[in-house]
Amino acid sequence: MPESIALLGYGRFGRALSGLLLEAGIPQRVHDPRSEAVPAELRAGSLAEAVNGASLVVLAMPVGAMRAVLQELRPHLKPSQTVIDVGSVKVRPVQVLASVLGRDIPWAGTHPLFGPASLARGDRPRRTVVCPNELHPEAVRKARELFERLDCVVTEMTPDEHDALMSRTHVLTFFLAHGLMRADVGKDLPFAPPSFQPLARLVEYASQEVPHLLGVVQSENPYGHDARVGLMDALTRLHLELEASRNSGSNGAPEAIPTPSGLVEIRERIDALDREVVELLGRRARLVQQAARVKAEHGLPLPDLGREASLLEKRREWAREEKVDADAVEDVFRAVLRFSRRTPQD
Repeated sequence: MPESIALLGYGRFGRALSGLLLEAGIPQRVHDPRSEAVPAELRAGSLAEAVNGASLVVLAMPVGAMRAVLQELRPHLKPSQTVIDVGSVKVRPVQVLASVLGRDIPWAGTHPLFGPASLARGDRPRRTVVCPNELHPEAVRKARELFERLDCVVTEMTPDEHDALMSRTHVLTFFLAHGLMRADVGKDLPFAPPSFQPLARLVEYASQEVPHLLGVVQSENPYGHDARVGLMDALTRLHLELEASRNSGSNGAPEAIPTPSGLVEIRERIDALDREVVELLGRRARLVQQAARVKAEHGLPLPDLGREASLLEKRREWAREEKVDADAVEDVFRAVLRFSRRTPQD
C-alpha cells in the first residue's frame, strides 16, 4: 500500500478523491495552483514539493493538461514512484503517459466510475477501471490496491475496451441528457406520468453533473462520434418508419411502388460495388493488423490519435477534390477506423 499520495488537481473529482483518501487514512499532499480550496494542511506549493517522497502520483486534471504537467513533472520523478491518471477516457491519457514516461517511470491508466454526486448519494458498488500495462505490471497492481483500499470494485480493461464501452454508456447518457435539457423536455409541466421519470432524471443530471464533463467525454473518446452518429441514425430511421406508418393505407403498410425500368440494373451495379468495398475493407484490416504488430514490437501507441486525425483530414481533402460531402466521407472513415479496431487479430 502506498505510503503517501501526491494528488495533482483539486477540482470536483480531486476534492472527492481527497476526501476518500482522508477517510482511508492515506497521507496525501495536494497541488493545484488554480484552486484556493486546498486545505492548508494538505497544500504543496509546487509540483516538486507535492511529489517529493510520494510513492504514488495521481493526475486529477483535464486530459488536455496532462502532457504539459507530466513534462514539467518528469525531472522530479523517480523509478520508485508510480503515476496514474483518473480521466473519464483512457486511450489518449494512456498514450500521453506512455510517450512522456515510457519505460523509465511506472505508470497506469485508471477511471474511477464515481463522482461527487454518486458519493453523496452513497451509491454502491464503487467501481474503478484499471488498464493493463505490459511495461509496468507492478504499477497496475499498486493502482488496484489503492482503489480496493478505497472500497472499490476494480475491473481491468484495455484503453480501447474502456472507451468503446463508455461510448455506449457515458457518451450517450451525456449526449441525451444535454439534448433533452436543450429541448426543454419536462419544463413547466403541470404533472407527468411515471413513465416520464427516467427522462426527468436525465434532465436533472444534465443540469447538475454533466456540464464540466460533456466536452471531455464527447471530444476525447475516439469512439464517441460513431456512438452519437449511430444513435441519431437509429432515431431518424424510427422517425421515418413512424411517418411512413402514419401516411400508409388502412392496412398499416405502405402501398407497393412499381420498380422503374432500368432500376434493377443500377441496383445490381451498386451491389457489385458494395462487394468490392467489403473486399477492400478486408484487405485494409489485414494491413492494420500488420501495422499493429510492428507498433507492438517498437512500443508505439495503438491507436495513434495523431495519425488518425491526419488520416481523416486527408480523406476530407480527397472528398473535396471529388466534390462530395467531406463531413459524410469523414463519418464513413471513422466507421472504417472502428471496424479496423474490432477486426480480430491473427
